[in-house]
Amino acid sequence: MKIILRIVGLLVITNLFLVYMHYSQLADASGTPDKESRYIQEIEVINRADALYVRHHFYNLDGGRHEIILPAESRNRACFLETESSCTRINENATAILEGEENRQSISYEIPKTGIVGSRKLFKEPFASLRYAKPDSTILHVTDESGIGGMWVSGLELVGSKKMDMVDYSLFKGNGKVTDLYWQRKSLPQVYRGERLSIFGKPIDANLADQFNSTLEKLNARHISVVMDPSGKPLQTSRFLITQLKATELTDVILESGVRSQYAISDRDQLVVSLVASIITDVPTGTKEAKEAYELLKSSLSADQYERLKSRLTEMQGERVDAVELDNLIGDVSGWKTSFVQKNTKGTYPFLLEDTRVITMNGEAQEDISAVLMDKRTLYPANKILTRSGYSVSANESSIYIESETEKFRFSLRDPFYVLNEKRYELREKPFTVIDNAYYFEEDALRRLFHLSIQKNEDTIIVKSLTGGEPK
Repeated sequence: MKIILRIVGLLVITNLFLVYMHYSQLADASGTPDKESRYIQEIEVINRADALYVRHHFYNLDGGRHEIILPAESRNRACFLETESSCTRINENATAILEGEENRQSISYEIPKTGIVGSRKLFKEPFASLRYAKPDSTILHVTDESGIGGMWVSGLELVGSKKMDMVDYSLFKGNGKVTDLYWQRKSLPQVYRGERLSIFGKPIDANLADQFNSTLEKLNARHISVVMDPSGKPLQTSRFLITQLKATELTDVILESGVRSQYAISDRDQLVVSLVASIITDVPTGTKEAKEAYELLKSSLSADQYERLKSRLTEMQGERVDAVELDNLIGDVSGWKTSFVQKNTKGTYPFLLEDTRVITMNGEAQEDISAVLMDKRTLYPANKILTRSGYSVSANESSIYIESETEKFRFSLRDPFYVLNEKRYELREKPFTVIDNAYYFEEDALRRLFHLSIQKNEDTIIVKSLTGGEPK
């Protein structure tokens, strides 16, 4: 009987191990792979009156399965038999590259045009991609058979173009992917070509253009294109911009475009773009409010914390960054929690570090109270910490009133003094500050003036009233 039980147990363990191995090997089908795959792509686009006709070639593929993410508006999707083996791994409806050894596969599809094409046209995310994989580089051919002329912009470097009797041809090449494709009827000459920047329009000062290019190199940004067209309608994407600005006004927008070429940042997160650009380049960027937020952030962190924040952001290139994620990074390098970026997206807000330790009063956790660190001072919200210690708190335009059965405080909002039971006391500086329309008092003032004991350990801040006051 014991032998049978041992055999059954061994079989169970063996089956569990096999099941685990089976599902771990299915990570590409059911979850995100441990390591993102890389590939090279070449895209052939033929522009005709009704649609963009696309032949999309994927090179240097690994042997795993890859889901093909096709543009939502695409039609007539199929494998493209460029060579005898270019379709061997494409499934029937051209939505996946199956497991196999052939490292080069091709598909074709069309991007239909809607409405009348006027003086310009933006094709938003017109090309296929592979889920959980990124292109290291892209070669883009645009052959225009429509006869409408004009110029094409992709964000990649324009290697060359040629206008012929029946067709116009443009060749682009560069690192990363093509997020958008743009055409405008007004053709402008290329006036600057750098490793990270191309500029089209009127002649530009070479030294200024070199500075822009150097800044993008410092950001390690993808190549971007700038079309300076005084009569054109402004447009900005992650890899190119159409602008009416003069050359001397381009610094901030080029910086921001460089950041967007490296990070996935929502169009709504303008402050995030400006802060990331400022941190990486050490140059205040963006609106007046964004520059002030950056200066406050930098002055509030130590030199070591600031450098670690910059390093962490550099490591995140290619990833999504929003206000929450940037706050998390600041919290990681400072050892505290903060909502600084999130708060400043809605208005001007001071730099606060939030103590994550639980505050307890009368033996109970106070989930709605947090201590904050501002200008190296630890502060607590008076209307919560003091009312739960036996005081009442009120205020008008000139004073804060804090009262208990035996003590009546009046703190001037204008000058550094307070009155206790009708006796005035001068202060070197005010023991409180206003944060988001709430009054916060310093930890030392709470101990000295309001007889609170504040003890701290690794997980908890214990607040007790030494006068035995009860909450009102």
